Amino acid sequence: MQNKKKTNLRYLIELALLMAILLMMNITGLAMIPLPGQYASIMTVPVAVGAMMLGPLAGTVLGTTMGCISFYTAVKTGFATMTLAGYSGATMIILTLVNTIVTRALMGFCTGWVFKAIQKIDKTKTICYYVGGIAAPLLNTLFYMTVLVIVFLNAPNIAAVLGEDLLYKLQHNAVLFVAAYVGVQALIEAAVGCIISGSICKVLKVALKK
Repeated sequence: MQNKKKTNLRYLIELALLMAILLMMNITGLAMIPLPGQYASIMTVPVAVGAMMLGPLAGTVLGTTMGCISFYTAVKTGFATMTLAGYSGATMIILTLVNTIVTRALMGFCTGWVFKAIQKIDKTKTICYYVGGIAAPLLNTLFYMTVLVIVFLNAPNIAAVLGEDLLYKLQHNAVLFVAAYVGVQALIEAAVGCIISGSICKVLKVALKK
């Protein structure tokens, strides 16, 4: 019983530490890596590390924390994305909650299970950490952009916002639209997330002898 209490306490401390790291990264701006003409986010790194080292539930909590930070940013900007699409009132707030918090919680949860699945078949006990590391940013982009495309496809003034040409491309080939919107940045974030998250977890595995 005493060992179980110590294990639970350690779990909570480690989870709290990763949540604090997420907040610190956002406050200090360390979450963004400057690139030529754009920035790459590494906010998914603590989520991936938690999901792999502590499990899917921790990944969900950390993803939710990341989502809350994103929602707060949306509030500060006056819900710019949803306003641009023509939404207002409760609909605007609900859609923002889904696009910022729900997608990130789902990302953390799925990253944990992807890692578990790969870990079972990974004889090297190393590749699984890098798969988990790349899963987080890829799933983050996938879930976020899926919701965003649905939101804009059903936006009240979609034609006025995107124009007829862009609207046609979005309606007939959403994949190309998403690729054009986040293509290079998403690939960079996936590569960076894979290297950083995978390396951190591998080191922790050796240090903690897990």
